[in-house]
This record gives sequence, C-alpha cells and structure tokens, in this order.
Amino acid sequence: MNNLNRKTATEAKLYPERIIQFGEGNFLRASVDWIVYNMNQKADFNSGVVIVQPLVNGMVNMLNEQNDLYHINLQGFDKLETVDSIELIDVVTRGINPYSQSDEYMKLAENPEMRFVISNTTEAGIAFDKTCNLDDKSKIA
Repeated sequence: MNNLNRKTATEAKLYPERIIQFGEGNFLRASVDWIVYNMNQKADFNSGVVIVQPLVNGMVNMLNEQNDLYHINLQGFDKLETVDSIELIDVVTRGINPYSQSDEYMKLAENPEMRFVISNTTEAGIAFDKTCNLDDKSKIA
C-alpha cells in the first residue's frame, strides 16, 4: 500500500489558507473540514484550513507526514438511499504545533487572507489570565 500524500493522491488540491482551526481531532476533521471540503467542491469556496494543535502531545506531526490528507468513510442513509462512500479530504494545508512552532503560529494573525477561526474548545478549556498580554509568548513556547 502506498503512503497517503500529495504525490500518491494526485486528485488532491491545495487551497489558499483562509481558516484557522484549533484542534485536530476526528470530530473537527470529520465535520467542519468535511463541510469545507463540500463547499470547495460544490460552491467554489476555495479555502484551506490550517490546524493549530491545542495540546502539547497532539497529532499534527502525523497529519503533516501525509501532507494533511485523510479519508472519511460516510455510512448511513440520504433520502432513503443507502450511503457508503470514502472521500479524500484535501482542505487541510498544514498543521502547526504552537509549542514548538510559536513563530509560525503567530504569523497566522498576519495573513490577510484569513477569514474564519474555528474551535471546539469547551468552556472548561478557556480561562481568563489577567497576566497575559499581546507580546507574551511564554504561555505557548
């Protein structure tokens, strides 16, 4: 079996980075990124997703090793018809680990093409820290 990457998956497209997504788990990739994929296919949305790894021991390295490509297997029913399909999701352009790539992470804010920020972080994962300021990288570095 060939490794999955942009050389072996020749139908994969590369889109302009317009979405920052905090989280690389299955839920976001199988829901939000699948929706972006469909919008690119059906509505010329023409947008790519940069994934920011929220945890120190996340999985962006694994995604980056396969050029951020992955498959989704859809099973169920659509308009009373059985669905069982496998789709190559090509909307993720790269993954960033802000703990080891803080400069790349900060550069995302300078990209004038960025349009959306997506996160599924719960209120338990968000906390106000009055000591944080705009120049503070110590929290992620």
